[in-house]
Amino acid sequence: MLRLHIRSFHYSAINLSNKTGFGPYRLHKKNSHFVGSEPNPLKYHVIPEKTPEQPYGLQGNNHLIPAKGHIHSKLPIRTILKKDKVYTWCSCGYSGSQPLCDGSHKSVRTPKTTLKPVRFIPEKDMEVWLCNCKQTNNRPFCDGSHEHIKEKDEKEGLFD
Repeated sequence: MLRLHIRSFHYSAINLSNKTGFGPYRLHKKNSHFVGSEPNPLKYHVIPEKTPEQPYGLQGNNHLIPAKGHIHSKLPIRTILKKDKVYTWCSCGYSGSQPLCDGSHKSVRTPKTTLKPVRFIPEKDMEVWLCNCKQTNNRPFCDGSHEHIKEKDEKEGLFD
């Protein structure tokens, strides 16, 4: 009598890549970035070009409105503004495409209906911090007002 022993062979078709969580990149989280390699936050925004009759700098008087908007986030956004592009910064805090305006101030009923977006055209490519707490006195740029928000909220009892 002849016995034939065949051992079974198992093969796994697991893809060893950084997308599955296996392999050499298994300790890195998905959608995380190393410091300095974050994508530009304005990457997917449609930003119009400057027309010849528009001057550089702040446009209009919307940056002088005394009312403050809804706090969207307590931290500013670092970004690079390109020369000859028209950036429309959200001052109401309800935009779904922060830090830029998407027209939400027209559809959201806010107690401060006087808030309008602040338009800015840079003269050169520049790295700036755009305010996301909407409490800045140097619109659209951050002036550190977000550091005082928690103190203000604790006095009003918003964290109880």
